[in-house]
Amino acid sequence: MRHQKSGRRLGRNSTHRRAMWSNMVASLITHERIETTEARAKELRRIAERTMTWATSLGTLLTKEPDDRTQEENALYVHHVRMARRVLRDKKALNRLFTEVAPRFVDEEGRYEGGYTRVIKTRRRRGDAAPMAFVELTDYDLSVHRSTEEVEEE
Repeated sequence: MRHQKSGRRLGRNSTHRRAMWSNMVASLITHERIETTEARAKELRRIAERTMTWATSLGTLLTKEPDDRTQEENALYVHHVRMARRVLRDKKALNRLFTEVAPRFVDEEGRYEGGYTRVIKTRRRRGDAAPMAFVELTDYDLSVHRSTEEVEEE
């Protein structure tokens, strides 16, 4: 019996799962929308939300320039970066989380509410009929991203 044991195992050992979650959170931060199986999407949402909370809980400190921070604020910032880095090992994705993504979720008063991601069920995968789903950031705008993708292709 698996009483009090949270999280899906997904047929992988613990190190493989940890690496997979790290890579998937990095992809989510980088691309803002990814498609995966429904079971993975639901587990990814838990880990991504927790990681993004480390960034958004800094509040207005995210928008301050590094030179304008006090020593205590700088120590707090470094602590939050290190805590998010436990999951998010990709340096570019970590930098993007703290500079671009997290400030979008913090309001003018420095509050954050949570609920950064959503899971949208899509289709059955051809081959094994696995249920698929999109995991995306809640402020993801498909029309904006489609227009930028068309410009990049040209």
